[in-house]
Amino acid sequence: MSDTTPADRGLLARADRMLSWVETTFVGGALAFASLLLFVNVVLRYWFLAPISWAEELTLYIMVWIVFVGSSVAIRTRGHIAIDLLPLALSPAGQRRLAIFIALTVLAFLAVFFHYSLEHTLRVRGSGQVAPVMQAPMWLAYLAMPAGSALMILRTCQMLWRLVRERVHEREFAMDLQD
Repeated sequence: MSDTTPADRGLLARADRMLSWVETTFVGGALAFASLLLFVNVVLRYWFLAPISWAEELTLYIMVWIVFVGSSVAIRTRGHIAIDLLPLALSPAGQRRLAIFIALTVLAFLAVFFHYSLEHTLRVRGSGQVAPVMQAPMWLAYLAMPAGSALMILRTCQMLWRLVRERVHEREFAMDLQD
């Protein structure tokens, strides 16, 4: 028995699809923009001897955002590097328990990372620090850390929820067979 109505599941599924689209579109668009900007800057530098002064700095900050938002995409698609020797040696129930333990450990790390990265971002914002060439507020670059970790927390919670629900569904199926 599910604890959400079909309308809630539809709404949550649509929200998940929308967030997934936003994440992948952002990562793809940012990567394309950074690549194009670097290409144009190389052409301007070596053919016309007139580079864009802020291109490398902006590309660096875009790459930081790509890494953190892309990490959320990697959690959703299970694309992070994993060592699967131990899970292969475990039973399916042991594999599930290990996956739950790992998800809880990742959540704990991400919560600590979110807290300290948000503190640091707010500290940089309060200091008024700006980027050396663009003179843009540096807290915008640092914001990638708490924003990305928040997305990773959400994706890890989704993964943990699926693991827990899978176990609940197995119990419900076993109880239905006993009746």
